Amino acid sequence: MSAMRVKKKASRAARRHRWAVGLVACMATMLLVAVLFLMYVSPYAIWSRTYAVLHEAGEQGYIPVSAQPLDIAVDAPQAFVYDMSAGEILWQKGEERVVYPASITKLWSILTALEYLSPEEIITVGDEVSLIDPASSRAYVSAGQRLTVEMLIEGMLLPSGNDAAYALAAAAGRVIDPEAATASDQIAAFVGKMNERAAASGLCGSVFLTPDGLAGEEHYTTVEDMILICRMAMEEPVIARYASLASDDVVYESGEVITWVNTNRLLHSDDVYYREGVIGLKTGSLEHNYCVIAAYECEEKIYLIGIFGAWDKNMRFEDACVVIDALGDD
Repeated sequence: MSAMRVKKKASRAARRHRWAVGLVACMATMLLVAVLFLMYVSPYAIWSRTYAVLHEAGEQGYIPVSAQPLDIAVDAPQAFVYDMSAGEILWQKGEERVVYPASITKLWSILTALEYLSPEEIITVGDEVSLIDPASSRAYVSAGQRLTVEMLIEGMLLPSGNDAAYALAAAAGRVIDPEAATASDQIAAFVGKMNERAAASGLCGSVFLTPDGLAGEEHYTTVEDMILICRMAMEEPVIARYASLASDDVVYESGEVITWVNTNRLLHSDDVYYREGVIGLKTGSLEHNYCVIAAYECEEKIYLIGIFGAWDKNMRFEDACVVIDALGDD
């Protein structure tokens, strides 16, 4: 009988041991999943694990930071406020890491293209539009249609058309390299010039792979470089004009009629995120990585507000509104 009890006790002990081992294994698995989530899925760890290359004081492209930074809190992991009048950063967050600009890249694409094309020049869209990712945002320009450079720029700024970006890039690429025979070669020539011009303009921490910004981890910029790009964009009349429109009815040179609606909800007067005084600038969208640059005019000053790495498409606007409201209350 005692032997039976010993055997039962041993059996119960073995079950408890197996249960404890299973519990530990389960907890370890859950911990591993949590760590992997934080490393690769969490909006606060999205890609941005690479340290940014920043300007040293006195270098071309260096932007001073205010000695009295604003007291602002946003949910997005990276953000900034820049005073265009004072020429200084009033507040920044996550500036030590690279940022992924998504479609905000189009601002630099436009600035680069305007070095080779005039706004009134008429472009015939080619097969380069077939190169865009199927998940792309579109302006709905197709091969054979004719648009002015200015129209393509508007198509990049309002509906954030990747097709318009590729059409513009290919047109400029043909000028940059007249021997570029294919659409891919023309795009490659253009992207090469984007990076050359970035270095010449004082951008020290940016690498561009596509004209539309729909790329992976190797396509990036920095908070500092982003401010430089947006400052140049605001000084370009064509960008400033169209980035401020909530929508526009457009007639292509080839006769097609379309209405383009701006993806920047801060500009739409019937939207919960509308803010009076916003005069641009651009949104960007990648999976679980949404961003927006808002140009905000208040009391004869223009501020650039950047929100990057937002977990969903609404968070970027919520954060931008927090900043805008704080600036308006000052």
